[in-house]
Amino acid sequence: MRLITLLREKKDFIDLVGRRPTIPVKEYVIELIAEAPSGTIFYYDMSEVREVNGSGIHEVIIKPMEWLYENYKTHNKFLVLKNLSEEFDHFYNILLTCNEEKASVITESNGNHIPIGARVGDALREVLGIVYERKMVSAREISDILEKKHTLISTHLTKLYEMRLVNRQEDPLLEGGRQFTYSSLF
Repeated sequence: MRLITLLREKKDFIDLVGRRPTIPVKEYVIELIAEAPSGTIFYYDMSEVREVNGSGIHEVIIKPMEWLYENYKTHNKFLVLKNLSEEFDHFYNILLTCNEEKASVITESNGNHIPIGARVGDALREVLGIVYERKMVSAREISDILEKKHTLISTHLTKLYEMRLVNRQEDPLLEGGRQFTYSSLF
């Protein structure tokens, strides 16, 4: 994983409050992501961040995630949040903004994954949980575990991949065709 530090100056912390002060941070982040090699997984260390509000989250988290959604076919890259602060209500504020904007992002806490945002309903959460538990898995394996149709699980996995919550690699099959294998981002 590659850290994107949100600290642009020699400071101990940054506040993601307001649109105007966070626009340059968003532009910097999107530029870093665009220039990185395909397959790069970026993360924000949210311990660098104190106060947050909807406008700041929209600029620094939602807009880069939207860029990743829109460009996933040409820029196979991902963004993860780490070290959300309870003291500064990061999770709550990010959840509210993600729900308003119909966006999702994944966070890592103590080695566990936590999807944030209403776009990840119960069925997607169940599939996502298996991917993060197993680290690498195919649609066939998940459909066997959940006793659900392969096509349904494939659709869920494709959606999670497009949402930039899991990674995917294509494996050619000996008898022809291909199979996708999905993996966690951490």
